[in-house]
Amino acid sequence: MNRKCNLRFVVSALAVAFLEACSGGSKATNTPDILAASKPSAAAPVLSVPATLNVHEGLTATFLMPSATVGAGRSASWSISGTDAARFQIDPATGALAFRQAPDTAKPADADAHNDYDLVVQVSDGQRSTQAPLKVQVLAWNDGGAAGLPLPLADREVARPSGTTGQPGLRVLDWAGFKAAMSYTFDDSQPSQIDHYPELKAQRVRVTYYINPAANWYPNFDATWKDAVAQGSEIGNHTTHHCKAAELTDNDPGTCPQGLGSAGAEFDDTTDYIRTKIGQSGVWTTAYPFGDMDYKPAATSRFMVARGVWPGMVAPGTGSDLMNLPLAQVPGDATADGHPVSAFNTAVDTALGQGKWMIYLFHTLVPTTQNWGGAEGIDAVTGNMTYAKSLGTMWIDSVVNIGAYWRGQQLLQAATPTTVGGVTTWTWTLPPNFPSGRKLRVVVNGGTLTQNGAPLSWNSRGYYEVSLDVQSLTWTQ
Repeated sequence: MNRKCNLRFVVSALAVAFLEACSGGSKATNTPDILAASKPSAAAPVLSVPATLNVHEGLTATFLMPSATVGAGRSASWSISGTDAARFQIDPATGALAFRQAPDTAKPADADAHNDYDLVVQVSDGQRSTQAPLKVQVLAWNDGGAAGLPLPLADREVARPSGTTGQPGLRVLDWAGFKAAMSYTFDDSQPSQIDHYPELKAQRVRVTYYINPAANWYPNFDATWKDAVAQGSEIGNHTTHHCKAAELTDNDPGTCPQGLGSAGAEFDDTTDYIRTKIGQSGVWTTAYPFGDMDYKPAATSRFMVARGVWPGMVAPGTGSDLMNLPLAQVPGDATADGHPVSAFNTAVDTALGQGKWMIYLFHTLVPTTQNWGGAEGIDAVTGNMTYAKSLGTMWIDSVVNIGAYWRGQQLLQAATPTTVGGVTTWTWTLPPNFPSGRKLRVVVNGGTLTQNGAPLSWNSRGYYEVSLDVQSLTWTQ
């Protein structure tokens, strides 16, 4: 007996069986489609994105690589949406997320102008998709104050180590978690540096100005260096009269007529000026006039580190001469307007490739009506700053800040740990002229790190922060 079966919707295997029975056991032409619809659909991709993420301004490099788990045989495709999505770009294949233009906290580009950008990250496997909100908080370049460590680029969260080796395996992160480090230094407190200070300030990087108080005849001398300190930069000691050390004691009135009689007196007078006239709390670094190493004995008892003029770069955690730090050399011949920005950018790339600390020295910045020699174009200098910032892998900071981290790493790595009752302790002594409030970033295999009886917090970018002022660190399994 024939029966007619009218099916408006077929949604399960049971419906397929009923259809076959109604048609006398033969398969309908749309059976394959019905069977496909009846199979359980693949699970949606599992997306891992932090709810909020902090980055520093000036960055155009990738700052997040979100992760997703998709079904076998499928591939992830990434996209973004949301209020501030137009400010970002994402690689559809990898999910690499970056700003289209470097963010500037002084000129917020997010919808509410609060420097917190709202977007939605979405991943699709071709069938189903998953999305999650993300708030990107842009921090000022000097977040944390003049001594604050910047945030290293971390495109994924790092889990707290939980090894069970029974050994701490303490390791200090080179350059606070960055690939390399660099310092911009400016010698002689020259008029051209004061005139171009607004362009340097606009770059929002901490630099070191080595000043000679005898040059305070130029307008805005004190005001410029006071503002530099307020912005987080360092004022270093370059002696008062910029004489060669031998000229201070040669009894020749024609060589250094206003000299103060000794290298120590020249240093002390400048340090007093920086403290009382500029208002910086201490003076921790110096640069020798003309690179004159005859100043070294007097500098050793007065400063944490000293910068010379010999070529080279500083490796992390090594015993380079504290009182004669080298300079990064820019290749090629300078024109009347200095080197092209490409030469400086190449030097940055070299330092990153070697993982070292490079120190630049600048004298006259052109254009200027006060060319004192060694001219470099202000646009090349600021252009190099922009380039270095955009990479996100170079720690750019003053000599005192990077020097303190470099010295602190040496101190902790040289400390011999003692273990009593399952507790391992490292102790160190800070040297004279060492600035306060400095930290190191470290990792261990597992267990718990403690200072002053309190456990240290794990930072998901991949480190603990150790206070050097405490001068001890303990570890328990």
